[in-house]
Order: sequence, then C-alpha cells, then structure tokens
Amino acid sequence: MIKYAVMIFMYNDWVNSDNGSHEELFKILTEAGAEGIEAFTSYFINNDELLKLYQKAMKDNGITMPVMDLISNLACADKNMRNEEYEKMRRGIDICDAMNSDIIHVAGCSLVEGITPHDGRMLIAEGLSAFVDDVEKRGMVLAIEDYDPSPTLICSAADCLDILRQTDDRVKFVFDTGNFEAVGEHAENNFGQLIDQTCHFHFKDFEADNSTTGYHGTYFGQGIVKNQKIAQAIINTGYNGWVALESYLQNGNGPAETIPEELTILKSMFCMS
Repeated sequence: MIKYAVMIFMYNDWVNSDNGSHEELFKILTEAGAEGIEAFTSYFINNDELLKLYQKAMKDNGITMPVMDLISNLACADKNMRNEEYEKMRRGIDICDAMNSDIIHVAGCSLVEGITPHDGRMLIAEGLSAFVDDVEKRGMVLAIEDYDPSPTLICSAADCLDILRQTDDRVKFVFDTGNFEAVGEHAENNFGQLIDQTCHFHFKDFEADNSTTGYHGTYFGQGIVKNQKIAQAIINTGYNGWVALESYLQNGNGPAETIPEELTILKSMFCMS
C-alpha cells in the first residue's frame, strides 16, 4: 500500500512567522490526510525543545517521520572540511534515530574547487560507506537522490548509479520525479534503471520557461513532469512504501493553500493507476 508524506522544509519561513506555527502546520497536515512528514535534520540539532515538540505532535496526530533529509557535502577532500561534514552526518543520524525514521536521505553534495565530478562521486561514496554500518545497525537505510543543484555531480541516472555501485548497493536511492530535468533526462525514462535501488519517491512539478535551466517549480499536477506515468509505473512494480509531496509555493501561498489540494492530486494519481 502506498503511504503519503509531505516535505515541510518549504514552510519553514511560514512556521516562524506571525501567521504560522508548528502546531498549526500539524493541524493542516492531519486534516489534509498526510500520514508522514519529511523534514531536515538540521532543524533539530541543538534544539531539544523542537525535537520534543515534533515527537509529541506526531504521536498526538498519528503522523510519522519515515524519511529525514540530512544536508552534508561529502564531495569535499580537505581534511578539516571533511571532518565538519562527517560531524553533520553523525549528528543527523542521531536525530533520525530519535525520530524513528526509516530512511536517511543525504542531500547537499556539491563540487568544491579542485575536485572533478568523478573524484567527487568517489568521495561521496567513501563518505556514505563510512556511515552505512552504523545506519544499518540502527535499522535505517542510507539513501541519495538525483540532486538538481549539482547536475554534473549527482543528478543523472548514470552518475547516481555510479555512486550506489561504489557502496556495493548498500546505499539506496530516493527517486525525485523532477530533478532529472537538470541534466536533460526524464523520470519516466530513468525509472527502469533505478527502481531496484529505490526506497522512496519525491513527487514535484516544473513549468517550462526560457531561463538557463529551462524550467521552474510550479503547482503540482500542472507542469511538464510525467508524474502520472511514474505513479503508474510504481503501481506496476508492486511498490509498498512512501511517496512524498514536494511543493513549490506559488503567489505567496502557505501550507493551508498548498498541502490539501496538492496532496489530493498526488493521491488521485495512484487511484487512477
């Protein structure tokens, strides 16, 4: 059975504004029918009060944190920088454990001066491999995604598979339906190459434009990403896990204007399949 989560990093400004709060966000999520949320580990490091608030709110609302996003740049070679990024990994893994997460999604890798994409991927694999034993012992899975901010490093299907294979496939894949566009690829064409390594999905949408990237984020279900095709392909595999809605806020909208409508659209794609 497919389970539905909502990524919440895009609502951070709203939560911390006079108009929003964490409690109100949970109310919106619950009423919209979200079963899980996906948050950044960095929000909770050195913030025990927020950690406890989320643990209580999740329990009270019947919502889980199946996946957390751990931002760490493992593509650096400098010893001091690498130690800092490894410390982010250690602390982030502890937060995921405290939230009873199943999947730790490592994002944020980018090229630094003097590092080639090939060497950067080797460094990422080395970094992931340094933590996979600990993560597995805790009953969790370590994963990467097709990451569009770093298109030459960790976005194409071939480059993502290169990293996964260097970890002996112990690290898994978060399949983002939109990010392949950054390298001129399309999710529906890459699905077959990556489904065996995939443990989670991010659903988003883009609209074509004349910018250097050729697209920008838009209302979910109204753009160029073939999300319905991916939903059908997921159903055809018998996948039994989580998919997460990743929204692009439009016209100043917040969670109340975005989550209920877009989550309904995401669910309908699987009902139509």
